[in-house]
Amino acid sequence: MIKTEILKFSADNRNKPLLQRAAELIRSGGVIAFPTETVYALGADAMNERAVQRVFHLKKRMSGKPIAIFLPKLQDLKRFVKEITPSASKLIKELWPGPLTLIFKSRSDQMTYLTGKEGKLGVRVSSSKLVQSLLSLAKTPITATSANLSGGREPVSAEEVLKDFDGKIELVVDGGLSEETIPSSVVDVSGDMPILLREGRISFEEIKKVTPELERKK
Repeated sequence: MIKTEILKFSADNRNKPLLQRAAELIRSGGVIAFPTETVYALGADAMNERAVQRVFHLKKRMSGKPIAIFLPKLQDLKRFVKEITPSASKLIKELWPGPLTLIFKSRSDQMTYLTGKEGKLGVRVSSSKLVQSLLSLAKTPITATSANLSGGREPVSAEEVLKDFDGKIELVVDGGLSEETIPSSVVDVSGDMPILLREGRISFEEIKKVTPELERKK
């Protein structure tokens, strides 16, 4: 068991030293929790397979399932995905940054710890200034999975995160209650037609306005 640090974050104070501490823990292979524009997330260095496997273990997530990542900036996308389809381009232009996870074919076959057996990578560019700052300081993509045990309710406060992970992760960034209680929407853009896998913060109807060819998962 480890001692979990709790660092208070607020929009009206200087948070760079706090986030620098969080970024250092991520770079050193640690796991932290932090608020996003939706629910709280568990963050680890997405390029560190050992750290990502620890996230799986903490969440009691089935091995082989994919796990999404936050990218520091949109320009990084081509480093990680094989193709950006016309549908994906429209969604990126209209709905990123924001609470939308897009599923692409991974460019690398060396990242199965993130992509699972299908070789698909979930990617999100966040609209949260906290997440953007954390990514900038960490200088690496960060895992974007919700900070709860698999199958549990997505947490909307630091207190809810601590119920599952106190003494198990290095740090929780306490940003108060989430403004949203619904996780990101998930759209698979790896094929010819975009497919809604999970209706979250952005509704099916809103996404379909951007990509009329959108279908729901059957």
